[in-house]
Amino acid sequence: MNTYDVKCPVCGVVNHSLFLEETDGWMECEHCGHTAKYCWEPQTKKQIPVFVIRNLQAQVVPADCVRTCR
Repeated sequence: MNTYDVKCPVCGVVNHSLFLEETDGWMECEHCGHTAKYCWEPQTKKQIPVFVIRNLQAQVVPADCVRTCR
């Protein structure tokens, strides 16, 4: 799980190592005690590459070997 450093919107103190994923973005300032919901995007959301494989045999076996090996 990732930790985040968030600046308090009331007093401006930076709160370190917060688990925003666990609290759904809610944080309580360690300095003034104010609670606020921080708008953030989880770092785990990454696009996964998708590979479309067509004509797999032609990619794996050389064309000249396909006729002779069968």
